[in-house]
Amino acid sequence: MIERDLNLPKKDKNGKSRLSFSQIKCFKESKENFINRYILNEPFVSNEYIDFGSKVGEALENDNFNNFHELEEEILRKVERLDEFEKFVKLDFGGFVMFGYIDSNTKDLSKIIDYKTGGKKKELIYSKEDYTQLCYYALALRQEYNITPDIAQVHFIRRGGNLFRGQDLVVAQEDPIIIDIDISEKRLIKVYYETIEIAKEIESFYLDYINKNKVQTVLF
Repeated sequence: MIERDLNLPKKDKNGKSRLSFSQIKCFKESKENFINRYILNEPFVSNEYIDFGSKVGEALENDNFNNFHELEEEILRKVERLDEFEKFVKLDFGGFVMFGYIDSNTKDLSKIIDYKTGGKKKELIYSKEDYTQLCYYALALRQEYNITPDIAQVHFIRRGGNLFRGQDLVVAQEDPIIIDIDISEKRLIKVYYETIEIAKEIESFYLDYINKNKVQTVLF
C-alpha cells in the first residue's frame, strides 16, 4: 500500500483520490482525452457502439430481450449469467482507491464475468496483458471478503451491422466467445504494484498540467 495520499483528478465523496480501469486505459491511450475527460471534466459523450453494449448488458441482467430480434435473442440466451449483477467493489491502495462493478458473479464469488461486445477481432483485446479490469475485481474481492475467485472470464458477444453503410448494430449470429483471464497470484501481485506506479505517473502528469495551466493564466 501507499503510505501517502496521492493527488489525482478524481476524488470520492470523502475527498480521497480514486482511479478506475477506464481512467488508466484512457491515460495510456491518449493524454489529450485524459485531460479533457478527467481533468477538465468535459461531459462524457456516448455513441451508438457504447449504447449497444449497454443495451446488451441490460438485457442480460434483466432477462428481458424485447428490444432484440428473435435470432439475436437466441444468441444472447447462450450467454452465461451468474447469480448477481453489477456488484460494487472497492480496492483500497492506501493512497487512493479504485471503484468498479462486476458484470456478473456467483454468490460465493468463485466466478466473475465481464461482458463485452465488439466487431471483428475486437475480442483479441481481452487476451492482452494490459486488460486488467478483472484483476482489479479479483483483488478487491480478496481485500474485502478474503476470497479470490477461481475463474475470471470475458464473455464476448460479436456485434454485427455497419453504421457507415446505414446498417443497424445487431447481435451477430455467432456463439459467445469465452476468454479466460489470468488471475493467478503472480499476475495479481504484478498488476497491484504496476497500478501503484501508474497512479504515481498520473499524479505527476496531473500536477504538471495544473501548474502549467496556472502559469499560462498569469502570462495571458
